[in-house]
Order: sequence, then structure tokens, then C-alpha cells
Amino acid sequence: MANRPVTIKDIAEKLSISVSTVSRALKNNPEISLTTREAVQKLAKELKYQPNPLAVALKTQKSNTIGVVVPQIVSSFFATVVKGIEQVADEHNYQVFVSSSNEKIEKEEKNVNGFLNMRMDGIILSLTRATTTFDHILKIQDRGVPMVLFDRTSKEIEVSKVVADDAAAAHTAVTHLINGGAKRVAFMTGPEFMLFGTNRLRGYKKALKDNNIPLDETLISRCDFTYEDAKNLALDLLGRSNRPDAIFAINDDMAIGAIAAAKELGLNVPNDLAVVGFSNSRRSRYMEPSVSTMDQNPIAVGREAATLLFEQMEKTPEAKDIKEVVVHADLIVRTSSDK
Repeated sequence: MANRPVTIKDIAEKLSISVSTVSRALKNNPEISLTTREAVQKLAKELKYQPNPLAVALKTQKSNTIGVVVPQIVSSFFATVVKGIEQVADEHNYQVFVSSSNEKIEKEEKNVNGFLNMRMDGIILSLTRATTTFDHILKIQDRGVPMVLFDRTSKEIEVSKVVADDAAAAHTAVTHLINGGAKRVAFMTGPEFMLFGTNRLRGYKKALKDNNIPLDETLISRCDFTYEDAKNLALDLLGRSNRPDAIFAINDDMAIGAIAAAKELGLNVPNDLAVVGFSNSRRSRYMEPSVSTMDQNPIAVGREAATLLFEQMEKTPEAKDIKEVVVHADLIVRTSSDK
């Protein structure tokens, strides 16, 4: 017994009672005498007995755990979303397991399969930037496991979602730049298939139209979501004869890359180039200059995602319909766009 976990069978043998009696005594079942219950619980404590969660899940079809898959565990946005999820999970006495896909679809698939094998009661997921096929997502649905997507979602999956009001947020950011005097606002975005990028592009175009600024397609550029790619893209944009006087970037890392390019070219931010990012990362607050950004209210995103998931797991009447919850994003003006 010293080299393996203590089981219910071990307790039963020591007390010369049945396994079923031990099981019911541990659950404080009143059908078992108080004397027996106290003896079982005392011995279980002495032997440091811990229930096997997988065995419990197999027997009860419930593990009291949920799995969360995020593209980047180091991202302050995703970390704060998880905090919101945990708040709701704690209220329901559930444990949260978190894994990162590191922006790789293969890792995302592995994480999903791992959570299914662990018999998680539900899964909350944000897609990688490389996710273009959804067999692993459909597998969750085929198994009947409740699921919610957040932030990075897809129209191809019929599932409840929690998203930012991306179009409205982009409209707010670009309008802010135009109100600051910008006439040529560039939009630095990611892969074309990503839904949140498409929505932010829609908001960008509407802000230009609402302010009677002609759309210049050459100012819309795509790259990876990284600082390095964004810096190289910004160097190209700012090296043109008719360069932009403002940049709206789809995330803060890209905004920071654009600012680094401007500095390298001897441009002043915000006087020569105003910049706004997206997500209100920790890094954006402490850069020099500090980065204006759209705050996605990640705690609210996490709480909404978890609430939708528990509605499904508890089979409430509200869970019958597929929902899309939109969380408002707020503009935070900092040095990079404050003229």
C-alpha cells in the first residue's frame, strides 16, 4: 500500500466491511450507521485516501472539471479570461484545467482529445490562428460534451460563443485616430480567414466612410500576429512616399511592432504617427510611449463563457438555443495616439 494509492477496497479490508458500505460511508449516507461512518472516515483520513477522479467520472458520468484551451497561456488577455472562468467555476465547485495550443492546430487537437479522454464535463476554447479545419471541434459536439468558443471563433461551427463587438470596437479606434487629425489610417491585420479580423476590418472601413475618407486598399496589410512580423510590415508601410499618418493594429504586439518601426525611421509617435492596438495587454501599459488600445474586458468574457457552459452542463432551459454573447470593448487612450 505504501507504493500505491489507497483504495476503497483497502479501507474495506481493514475494517472487515464491504466496499459498497465504505463508499456510502464516505458519502455520509444516513443508511450507514453513524459508528461505521465515523470509523470509515477516520481511517480514510489516517491512510490519506483520495478518490480517483477518473474512476468517479466513469461511475457517475461527471468529473466536476472543465477544460480550457487558449492560444497563448502567457497572454495577459487569455490569462485574465481564465480568471473570469475560474470565478464562475468556483461558484459551482468545479475545477478548471487550462492548456495552451501555442498557436498550433496540432497542439489544439491534442489538448481537445486529452480533455475528452479525461472526461471533462465541458470545454471552453479559443481557436489558434492556424485553425482552418474543425474535425476536432466537431468531435466534442459528437461526444455530447458542452462547449463554448470565445474571442477567436468561426461561423462554420454552430456553438455558443462569447466575442468582443469587434466591428464597433474597430470603428471606435479608427474614429479616435481620425478625430486626432489622421487622414491616412493603415490597418494591420492577421490571416484573412479569422472571423474577428474580418469584423474589425468591417469597423475600420465604416469609420473611414462615416468620416468621408476614401478607402485605400493599399493601407490594409496582413501579417502574422507577432511583434517581428508587424515591425517589418510597418517598415514597409512607413517607407512609402505616401505613408500613413496613423496605424490601427489588430493586437497590441503588432501595435508595439509598428511603434518600433516608427522609432527606427526617426518618426515621432504620436505626432508623426499615431497608433492604436487591441486587447490592453500588460506590455502596452508600460511601453514608451504607452500604447492606446481597446480593452476587451477579459474578466467579463471569461465569466460569460463559463456561464454559457454551465447552462449547458446543467441543462437549463436557456441552454437549448445557441447564443452569441457580445462583450463591449472600451477605448483606452495613452501616449501613442494622444496628441
